[in-house]
Amino acid sequence: MKALLSHRKSLVALFIVVLAILLVSCAPNASEPIISSQLGTVLAAREAGQEVSAMPTATPVLLTALSAEQIYAGLPADLRAAIDTADPARAQQIALANGCLGCHSLDPNQTMTGPTWYHLGDTAAMRVPNESPAEYLHQSIVAPGAYVVPNFPNGVMPQDFGSRLSTQELADLIAFLLEQHQ
Repeated sequence: MKALLSHRKSLVALFIVVLAILLVSCAPNASEPIISSQLGTVLAAREAGQEVSAMPTATPVLLTALSAEQIYAGLPADLRAAIDTADPARAQQIALANGCLGCHSLDPNQTMTGPTWYHLGDTAAMRVPNESPAEYLHQSIVAPGAYVVPNFPNGVMPQDFGSRLSTQELADLIAFLLEQHQ
């Protein structure tokens, strides 16, 4: 009986050691990019035989942390002047009249053809490196193929909003979209 009990204790101890080894071997490596905006770049470099270390994901920039100069940098002068008199309330009628709401939504849980406008002001602050939030939004409206948000189709959004919308209408839309932040 003592031998059987000792044998069971040994098996339990062995099981615990094996389980501990399995758990330790499953622990993620903190230096590996698991979910990162640079994951594709890192994996491609590794496949090419290059030594790459994971880069930390950038801290989100909130629109409220930027100065007016940082928010509107890069806009054409006439559009920047129109922003000063922009009326975000008019943007809803402009968006409706031009079919924007058929592809974009303010509901983050509603997947549509185009990216959500939910928190777009903050998203625009970091979407394209070296572009101000307003410049990114302007570019997205007048040249939507210049940057295509991942997982969304290119070529769906009309390419003629730069000529179809007045400078003031563009300013109203940009002002409205910049208001969409946390």
